[in-house]
Amino acid sequence: MSLKLNILVFIATMMFILVPTTFLLIIYVKTVSQSD
Repeated sequence: MSLKLNILVFIATMMFILVPTTFLLIIYVKTVSQSD
């Protein structure tokens, strides 16, 4: 496995984890703001 491919896999994994987490965080913050 080349280093370049390894970096691409790492970025793809980070995106796969970060995007749903960010999406859930935004929904959570909006819900908390509305209930206040």
